[in-house]
Amino acid sequence: MSDATRRNGTASPSRQKRPPLRRPPTRRVPVTGSARFNDANARFGVPAALPSAAVLRKTRVKPRKPGVSSAPPKVRERFAKFDIPFFTITAVLLAFGIVILLSSSHAFAFREHGDSYFFFKRQLMCIALGLAAMIGLSLVDYHILRNKKIVTVAAAGSIGLMLMVRLTGAGVSQGGAERWLRLFGITFQPSEILKFAVIVVLAYVTHKNAGVIKSFFKGFVPFAAFLGIACGLTMIQPHISGTIIIFLIGLTMMTVGGCKISHILFMCACLGVMAFIGFEILKARGYTYFDDRILSWRNPEADITGSTYQTYQSLVTIGSGGWLGLGLGNSRGKLGYLPAAHNDFIFSVMCEEIGFVGALLVILLFVIFVFRGFYIASRARDLFGTMIAAGITAQIGIQALLNIAVATNSVPNTGILLPFFSYGGTALIMQMAQLGILLNISRKAAVK
Repeated sequence: MSDATRRNGTASPSRQKRPPLRRPPTRRVPVTGSARFNDANARFGVPAALPSAAVLRKTRVKPRKPGVSSAPPKVRERFAKFDIPFFTITAVLLAFGIVILLSSSHAFAFREHGDSYFFFKRQLMCIALGLAAMIGLSLVDYHILRNKKIVTVAAAGSIGLMLMVRLTGAGVSQGGAERWLRLFGITFQPSEILKFAVIVVLAYVTHKNAGVIKSFFKGFVPFAAFLGIACGLTMIQPHISGTIIIFLIGLTMMTVGGCKISHILFMCACLGVMAFIGFEILKARGYTYFDDRILSWRNPEADITGSTYQTYQSLVTIGSGGWLGLGLGNSRGKLGYLPAAHNDFIFSVMCEEIGFVGALLVILLFVIFVFRGFYIASRARDLFGTMIAAGITAQIGIQALLNIAVATNSVPNTGILLPFFSYGGTALIMQMAQLGILLNISRKAAVK
């Protein structure tokens, strides 16, 4: 630029300065109050004065859009992650189960208690308690179970309850087995509490020993030690089906946790040898329980008035249902022919009333339940959550599979309840409480 241009105050169009951007005028809010009061407040970070009433009247609150929650973001996020598919599957199974329980138990309830709705009302109360526990625990962070003191209390408490069944006079016998405990007027089954304790302890062991899980002494032995104690305490009741379920839960968690397959096979081989020796010793002492179960499995018609009666009646009840069933409430097996129609063999009554198609639908619901549970386990935030979710899902899935297998004589007869269907307060409440923990894991997981 030349000196003349500078003196004249002009420049070429390409080099002219652009005018500054104009900001929209800001509207100042009129304030009231004296200057002395405002200066004193300003030193402490207090606003000079509040807006006048006229300004407040002009200030409009924007109306909330339809469908948009007014809850704080954290609250919205917490409830938005509630696993609706998993909860829906559980609710359908519970609703279906209470209907089948009412149908299968009313004749026996009237004959034994003079009230056709005796078992139905009790089961309904347990469902209400279970739902409260499930929803409540879904709001509690599952990492609280990772606390060493809580794990110790769970392990020691469950073992203590199992010992009280045999060593104190509080144990209750039924059907030749002493599996129940009566405390403060309440009868419950400690083995159901032990199942959950096994899941928590094994998940904690995996979390603590994640780096050495492949090791035999540091990774495998802690697993096998507590699992062996739990199975031994369940076996002496005797509770064969509970022992099998606890062992299979531990086996599943070992596999998910990353234990060596060779260590797992070694444990299975040792247990197989010990079981064979134990059965032979009991057989030599005249204990024919296992022989009768094997006989009813291999030939249900061998002694239909004696040792194979229950298995034979279960198959007759299932077969009489056909493809579509006789209709709800029309089962004949529950009228005194089929023992334990409202708990161990409720699946047989279900097949008779809703047929093969209805029973297949129930099996499909359980399959979806198991797939969803393991999906949550695979998307959990940490290894501890994965192990807890896998253990709970395995417990429900294994128990359902074994119950259906027993009812259809696919495996030897053992007393196993069908989750969400069979009558049993302790089992139902514990299962639903565990599902609450599983729902909490899904809230913090990357599930869709």
